[in-house]
Amino acid sequence: MCPAVHMTSVTESPWWDEEQLRRLYVDEGLSMAEIGDRLGCSDVTVCDWLDRHDIDTRDPDPPTMEGEDHPRSVARDELIEDYQDLADELGKTPSQEEYNNHGEYTWSAIRGHFDGMGELQDAAGLERHRNGRVTLVCEVCGDEYDEKHARKDTSRFCSRECTAAWKVEAYSGHGNPNEHKPIECTCEWCGDTYTTQPYKKESTRFCSQECMIEWRAREYSGENHPRWKDNDDYYRGPNWARQREKARDRDGHECQHCGSEDQLQVHHIIPYESFDDHQEANRLPNLITLCVSCHHRVEWGSLTVQSGLDVFSES
Repeated sequence: MCPAVHMTSVTESPWWDEEQLRRLYVDEGLSMAEIGDRLGCSDVTVCDWLDRHDIDTRDPDPPTMEGEDHPRSVARDELIEDYQDLADELGKTPSQEEYNNHGEYTWSAIRGHFDGMGELQDAAGLERHRNGRVTLVCEVCGDEYDEKHARKDTSRFCSRECTAAWKVEAYSGHGNPNEHKPIECTCEWCGDTYTTQPYKKESTRFCSQECMIEWRAREYSGENHPRWKDNDDYYRGPNWARQREKARDRDGHECQHCGSEDQLQVHHIIPYESFDDHQEANRLPNLITLCVSCHHRVEWGSLTVQSGLDVFSES
């Protein structure tokens, strides 16, 4: 079964009735807005059907309000003067919203004399918003450019190129806020004076990596060492860092078993724990450079290092 289709009839749309429109508009002299309110449609719809029925319309359409309440009761000069007074008070051309909030009259009053805010601004001799934009002069090249009204007081340049050109000149020499002159500091290890950037003032302590390593070798020894564990597995004495580096230099910075130059470690041929004195344990003849893999094999006993430092035996 097909759904019922509701057809709108002429009697259900009273604004279609030519006789009724003619009586209301011509005989009774009602405005389009008043007819629309009575018939339940807009004044635009009424205007459209008056035209379809060839009913001559009045220009302007008679006001729906009378006396002081009607916008056309406001003189054009009074409206312009009030708009100029608000502009003086705000220090700029008022927007439509600002005039609605602070002006004496309403938007309806403006529309009664002008097609829009732009015409009112021209009549008042004020700078036109131009769809929310204003014309400014670039501080670098001197060309005029359009800008949003909201940025009128902050915008200074017409393009990125002009902005960059201004920065090159303004941020150079002594006027450059980003200019950072090197500062002098004293090395905590060797006592020499060195220069560095100001932002490193609170963190710099040494003039070179060598001085930092020497300081760490002294400072992080014994119980102060982060890997100190009850004086057993990890600590190798205060001269260990220096002796370890000497062993690597002597062995050409390569594993003495496989020749690898990666992930090198220094091994005690006779275990460190076998000595009562760290200086004896860390003597160069007791040290040998090995890679991680070979070092693990030695520790697990699958590879043995003889006392001659260059003799290895497989288990």
